[in-house]
Amino acid sequence: MTSLGQTILPYLSFTALSSTVAFFLCGLQICHRIKTRGSSEGTSPAPFLLSFLSCGLFIQYGLLKDDDIITYTNGIGCFLQGCYLVYFYKLTRNRKFLNKVIAIELCIIGIVVYWVHHSSISHLTKQTYVGNYCIFLNICSVAAPLFDIGKVVRNKSSESLPLPLCIACFVVCFQWMFYGYIVNDIVILVPNVIATIISILQLSLFIIYPGSPKGVFPEKYEHI
Repeated sequence: MTSLGQTILPYLSFTALSSTVAFFLCGLQICHRIKTRGSSEGTSPAPFLLSFLSCGLFIQYGLLKDDDIITYTNGIGCFLQGCYLVYFYKLTRNRKFLNKVIAIELCIIGIVVYWVHHSSISHLTKQTYVGNYCIFLNICSVAAPLFDIGKVVRNKSSESLPLPLCIACFVVCFQWMFYGYIVNDIVILVPNVIATIISILQLSLFIIYPGSPKGVFPEKYEHI
């Protein structure tokens, strides 16, 4: 790590942690929307489920790497996503499916934790395997907005994209990309490079397609 990196790292660690926690809190908006409607109909639990699993594995990765910033950030994220899932569970009609998915995720996290603590392979190998799982989950997570990009292009309207959330996503991913570069961690760097590129593409759509097509109500393009 360069001297410049050592100087910047403490400040970047704090801002990355703070902005990520703020980003995790965006789930409150989804919960508020569910509360307003009195039902979770039309709202997918996938973001909560994927984030919960990702944070759970990243906690283990942070512990393996002895990186407190990764551990604390994802610990908070795992707690918040768990709270969102509990709230979603109370108002959903499809509890059987949600029970199965949550059980599978808890089993996956449990198996990884057990394997890490009881496997005889080297610490570095464990870190590599868990890191690869985290990369895969993160890439799946950051690729999700690509569906919205296709929708915007088809409708020629950016109404379906939440501008504040897109800006927040760009800021968070850019900071973690920079963090991954400074600490030379490919598990942090690679997914956030992809996420930053996707965020830039999303933000550019607000310039290319600034509003809804003439004569079309924005509500038609609302994304839940």
